[in-house]
Amino acid sequence: MNSRRISLLLVMIMIASLVSGCQGSEVEEAAVENFTAVEVQAAELGDIENSVVINGRVAASQEVSVIPKAMGTVASLNVELGDQVQEGDTLFVIEQTDMNLSVSQAANGVDIARKSVAQAENGLNTARINYELNKDKIENAQLNLERTRQLYEEGAVSKSQLEQAELSASQLNLDALQAQVNQAQISYQQAQDQLQQAQISYQQAQSGLSNTVVLSPMTGIVSALNVKEGQIAASGQPAATIVNMDTVYIRVNVVENVVNRLSEGQEVEISVPAAFEGYIDSVIDYVSPSADPMSKLYEVRAYVDNNQYGIRSGMTGSVKLNLESEKDVIVIPSDAVIDKDEKQVVYVLEEDVALEREVQTGLDTGEMIHILSGINEGEEIIVEGQQYVSDGVTVKVVRGE
Repeated sequence: MNSRRISLLLVMIMIASLVSGCQGSEVEEAAVENFTAVEVQAAELGDIENSVVINGRVAASQEVSVIPKAMGTVASLNVELGDQVQEGDTLFVIEQTDMNLSVSQAANGVDIARKSVAQAENGLNTARINYELNKDKIENAQLNLERTRQLYEEGAVSKSQLEQAELSASQLNLDALQAQVNQAQISYQQAQDQLQQAQISYQQAQSGLSNTVVLSPMTGIVSALNVKEGQIAASGQPAATIVNMDTVYIRVNVVENVVNRLSEGQEVEISVPAAFEGYIDSVIDYVSPSADPMSKLYEVRAYVDNNQYGIRSGMTGSVKLNLESEKDVIVIPSDAVIDKDEKQVVYVLEEDVALEREVQTGLDTGEMIHILSGINEGEEIIVEGQQYVSDGVTVKVVRGE
C-alpha cells in the first residue's frame, strides 16, 4: 500500500472519529453519511511516449592514425601531445641526408638520359637525310641504267660501263641506307625509354624525400604521440593519432526487437553526466544493418556538437530512444484503469457519484496511458480510491482536483 492510499485511510478514520465524537447524551441519534474518499484528476490532452535509455561510450567523429611511409631517425618533432593541428601541418621530419643524395643522383641520371636522347635524335635525323639524298641519286641512276642498256645493245658503250651503271642503280644501296635509318630509330627509342626510366627514378626519389616530412591528414587534436626526436620511426607503425573533437558521437548497442523501431534522422536525447547535466537533443545518424558476431547486438550512433570540447572521447553516456509516441491525445495515469470482467474500466466523477466507464486503451508507459475511447477531455477521473468504489456510489473528493 502506497503513502497516498495510507493518507486516504487516515482521513476516513479521522472523519469517522469526528462523527462518533459528536454523539453525546443530549443527541439521541445522528445520521452518518456513507461515502468513499477519492482523489480525481481531469483527463487532458498530452503527449505520451515509450522510451528506453541505453548506456554507451563517447567517441570522436573522426580518428586517424598517422603512419609514416618512410623509415628513419626523427630529426625534428613539431608537435606535442594535446596540440591542435590543421590539415597539412608538419608533425615531424625524418632524417633526409640519404634521401637528398638519392634525389641528386636521380637528377643527374635524368640529365644524362636527356643528352643521350638528343644525340640519338641527331643520329636519326642524319640517317634520314642521308637516305633521302641517296634515294634521289639511286632513282636517277636507275633512269640512266635504262639509257646505258640501250647504248650497250647498239654497241655505243662497253660492257664495263653497263656494269658500272647497274652497280650505281642497285636497290641494295637504298636498303642499306634504310637499315641505317631503322637502327637510328631503335637507338632513339631506347634513349627515350632510358629517359623515361630516369624520370621515374627521380620522381620516386622525390617521393621518398617528401615522405620524410610527415603531415597531419586532418584538422584535429594530437591524442597520441609515439615518437621522439632521435628515435627511429618505423614505417607501418602508428606514430601519432589525430582526432576531430568538434563533433562527437555516442555509440550504443541495441537488441533485435528494438533496432527495427529506429531509423536515421530519428530524434533522440543524449546524456553525458561528466560533461553536462540533463539531456540534449540529437538525431540518430547511423543504424547498423547487421549485428555484431560476438554480442549479437546492433550498433546505433547519435552525434552531438562539441565546440567547447567538454565532451571527451571515452566518456560514459546514454541515449534515450523513443520507441513509440502519440501527441495531443487523452492521457491519464495508468493506475486509474482497472481490469474488470475481461474489460478495462475507469470511474468518472459526476456530482459526487462515481460512474463506471469502459475504455479502450493504447500506448501504456506504466505511468501514463493513452485512452482511445470511453472518456472525453476535461472529465474528472478517479485516480486514487478507484479500487474501493463501484458504479453509482457516492464519493467524496479529499485530494486532487
